[in-house]
Amino acid sequence: MPQGRPPISTTTRLYGHFAHQTGQRPLAGPIPLLNALLDQRGVDALYVPLQVPAEHFAAAVAGLRHLRDFAGFTVTMPHKTAAAHLCDVLLPNAHACRAVNAVRIDADGRLIGETFDGIAMVHAITAHRAIDATTRVLLVGAGGVGQAIGVALGLAGVGVLAITNRTQAKADDLVQKVRCAAPACDPADFDIVINATSLGHVHGQGPLPVDISRVSGTALVADVVSVPEYTPLLHAAQARGLDIVRGMEMLIPQGEIIADFLGMTASTAVASGGRAS
Repeated sequence: MPQGRPPISTTTRLYGHFAHQTGQRPLAGPIPLLNALLDQRGVDALYVPLQVPAEHFAAAVAGLRHLRDFAGFTVTMPHKTAAAHLCDVLLPNAHACRAVNAVRIDADGRLIGETFDGIAMVHAITAHRAIDATTRVLLVGAGGVGQAIGVALGLAGVGVLAITNRTQAKADDLVQKVRCAAPACDPADFDIVINATSLGHVHGQGPLPVDISRVSGTALVADVVSVPEYTPLLHAAQARGLDIVRGMEMLIPQGEIIADFLGMTASTAVASGGRAS
């Protein structure tokens, strides 16, 4: 049963989501998801949108170190790479990608960063089948999300990983990052297919990122796109009787994983209580 959050007070922890949108848009993505989770967990905290242009991002983050009750933040483009440069500690996935999407502010003011897109995709896939040294994966797309997924797959111990991208340089760059993070992972053949591009987003139209007719009949097909819930790629995979992973299966656990990382739990003391200002 949902507990509901306590009334806002001087003990309420603050969290933010950094973005830069030039027009007014309804709240979407992690903001309603994590606020619903705070309600469910009964956590005395608020998670709010923070709009800041790229040129002022570093100054905004520097100021957060002096806010006693500000315990952490998430970031989206264009701030993911800049946030990584500002962190005092990068955890393994962020260290390999040189980008973060969540930053915890420890009691001493240190910024601890990690990226969870790839971790969440691995979590969603392993709900359907195990990943080990015999697993072969095809990753379509080597952009920001694709890089996080590639690194997470390598760190999870997949045996073979093939990476394809419209721009060859990006695919080559991701291959090198995966090899540095997980030397035992060898890009080659595949039996899991992951779309990490935006093809099919929102309108559910456009070309497929991969020819499903050429995919193994035992393959698992995953898509990072969550709107629509069933993309053209997933419809095509289902038509062939293949197992699928919807983008929502990655998005929902990612919110819970990030919440735990940031300390969004009712039992956690104010993360910044001992911080000097």
